[in-house]
Amino acid sequence: MNSNQSINDDKRNQERAIISGDLPVDHTTKSMMTTNGGEKNHVNKDKNMSSSTANSTVVFNFENDIGLHHPGNEEGAPSSGHDSFVRKLSLIASLSGLLFGYDTGVVSGAIIFIRSYMELSDLQVEIVVASTVLSAAFSAIGGGYLLDSIGRKKTLVMASMIFVFGSILMALSFGGAKNGYAMLIIGRLIVGVAIGFAADAGPLYISECAPPKMRGSLTTLFNMAVVGGQVLASFICGCLSYLPPSYNWRLMLGFGAVPAIAQMVGFIVLPYSPTWLVLVGRTEEAEDVLRRIRMVPKVYHRDATDNGTDDSDDVDDLVSEIDEVTHELNEIIEEHEKAKKGQHVSLLELWRFYPQVRRTMVLGCSLWIVSQLAGINTIMYYGAGIVQRTGLFEGDKSLDIWITVPLSIMQLLGIYVCFTMIDRQGRRPTLLLSMTFIFISLLLIGAGFALDLSILTVMAMFLYLFAFGMGLSTMPYTMNSEIYPEEYRGTCVAQATGVFWFTNFAVSVTFLTLASVLGNGGVFFLYATIVFVSGVIFYFLVPETSGLSLHEIQELFVGHEEKTSLSDGKNDEDYGTNGSSRSITDVELPPHSQIV
Repeated sequence: MNSNQSINDDKRNQERAIISGDLPVDHTTKSMMTTNGGEKNHVNKDKNMSSSTANSTVVFNFENDIGLHHPGNEEGAPSSGHDSFVRKLSLIASLSGLLFGYDTGVVSGAIIFIRSYMELSDLQVEIVVASTVLSAAFSAIGGGYLLDSIGRKKTLVMASMIFVFGSILMALSFGGAKNGYAMLIIGRLIVGVAIGFAADAGPLYISECAPPKMRGSLTTLFNMAVVGGQVLASFICGCLSYLPPSYNWRLMLGFGAVPAIAQMVGFIVLPYSPTWLVLVGRTEEAEDVLRRIRMVPKVYHRDATDNGTDDSDDVDDLVSEIDEVTHELNEIIEEHEKAKKGQHVSLLELWRFYPQVRRTMVLGCSLWIVSQLAGINTIMYYGAGIVQRTGLFEGDKSLDIWITVPLSIMQLLGIYVCFTMIDRQGRRPTLLLSMTFIFISLLLIGAGFALDLSILTVMAMFLYLFAFGMGLSTMPYTMNSEIYPEEYRGTCVAQATGVFWFTNFAVSVTFLTLASVLGNGGVFFLYATIVFVSGVIFYFLVPETSGLSLHEIQELFVGHEEKTSLSDGKNDEDYGTNGSSRSITDVELPPHSQIV
């Protein structure tokens, strides 16, 4: 007999004892037991159950068994304790975003000292910065297998362990300039593997555990944690910059192990993702996890077939009540079945034979490409170096690093503004407004370098990060999570994530080279041109998805030919060349919201 069967048998024995009266009912369980005529928190939706045969309603509460007893919540009300537990769960999972953000921010400050200590060329500096991004790109692509095989939780724990090892290796990059550089690159590559795994698993774990009403706000924690990690890295680098340059950068890089260890320890008490449990066929465990997270106990009624007999010893005569957890579990199972339907379709086939899906993939990948070609990671990875190039602080490396703290905070403020606008004003206006100010700020940064006005360059960097945070930072995450059909969402999101990482790598590994060829101002003029052209294209390409259901969003990407085919009665079972699996409904759309 396995352990899960033993646990289930113990529960059933406890249930029999409660029903028969042999086991005293504690205050928590007693407060949640009602008679048929009493007031109930759960509505019985089983229409086959008659009131004459359903003698009683019994709610079994095993919070103490699963370690979710909450002092001060003795009446069993789930709302406050439930929200608190979900927030703690999301906070721990969001530490994976903090790891990504910390690595992004720490290299900006550390590279100033590493460059002089190891006497690195521009190309060697670019390799130090971009090596992590490159390995993260490959691990993110391969991470899908780990996510499905060992689960989201174990993938995040593994990512934390790898990050700790990589951080320690970078801090111990001894052996002179040549050997130390090689060890540094190896450490950067190892950390990149961890970041790739964590960037996939973190948001996915949060979205799968969060209740629908909190899913949007909690998923944004990951993006905020990324920027929060950048702020933390800037602060740590600023504090350590006063130490001798022979080892201050080692401490900067090694400190990344601290949040990684915190995440690793935190996940000990967290459950598996219920979606993953359904994926591997452990549906009963998935229901248990959902009830733990939602703090909704299981409610039983007498089976209508017992004809009023009072055989209270037999718990098999009980029928579980349909409640919110039951509905949520059924939705997860339904989505899993749809996902299995799309597994037989390759990515190449989606591009060739599925025009509706192809339109969504063009948009999703374009958003990620533009967000990176706008030059955000030149500011993040080389921020202190860019300030150093302006000469604003006349070679004071500590001040060059400290200025990156308020720079990172500006992006965090921009993200906050975005989430106050994104649902009220809509995705499309928020994105276009953000890109407008990004274009202006990039022109000002370039002009500051061209005119040798250091204060203009730095102030424009503040405007740039705020503008980026208020739209282009978040919109790729948001729209990529809602525009793809459920059947092919996994494949499409994995592709878009890969595009993000490789574009990130391309920008990171070419910035210093472009700056030497085009000049410090010229490279930002180049980024401004890309943003301007992209903004014009997005004006016609990006639909408004705010306020629409996922079904209605799919209809935005149906072309005129597919609509004609559907109106003629040709309705295929997939999203292939002949149409869409969903029927067309009349949806009133805002201007420019229909993709043709």
